[in-house]
Amino acid sequence: MQGMKPEILTKRRVTGVDDPLFVESLDIYRTSFPLHEQRRIQDFPLVFEDPGFYYEVFLDEAGRVAAILVTWRRQEFVYLEYFAVSASLRGQGAGQRILEELRDAFPHKVILEIDPPEDEISRRRLGFYQRHGFVPNPQFDYIHPPYTAEGESYPLLLMTHEKTLDPDVYQAFVHFHHEWVVRRFYDVSSRPE
Repeated sequence: MQGMKPEILTKRRVTGVDDPLFVESLDIYRTSFPLHEQRRIQDFPLVFEDPGFYYEVFLDEAGRVAAILVTWRRQEFVYLEYFAVSASLRGQGAGQRILEELRDAFPHKVILEIDPPEDEISRRRLGFYQRHGFVPNPQFDYIHPPYTAEGESYPLLLMTHEKTLDPDVYQAFVHFHHEWVVRRFYDVSSRPE
């Protein structure tokens, strides 16, 4: 049976919104994240201008987008903004392999956010990351600003690889994330689609 065989995925970096792989990946993006956690599509052209922004897709054996991994790479940390695997590949180890590759490429540098573990799904997500060497950072009351000026902030739990965040790195991350990843798009986001 095909589902029992480990899927071989090919990684490709998407460099702009005109790339057909970006367009194809939007289905996974839109179905994997709640609306308030999604960057508006019209904001992506400016995001792609940042040389440290990596929008990577993973193609299945048929050449279809099967997973997305979106990171912001800086000297002191790598922020994992989005990570999702298509429903057809979940539970087959694809997500594990992708996460391990990222983790191993940037030891002790990956920062990611998850919903507070308050329900079964979020507790399973916490367990998934913990099984792969990530630790929660509850010492920080982290609030994610909204992706649009009209949105609302929401609490998330930061996780890091193997050791908790240094307070100075935390401050650098919060400043970078809030000002560069999110708020600089407020005027762009308020334009009509």
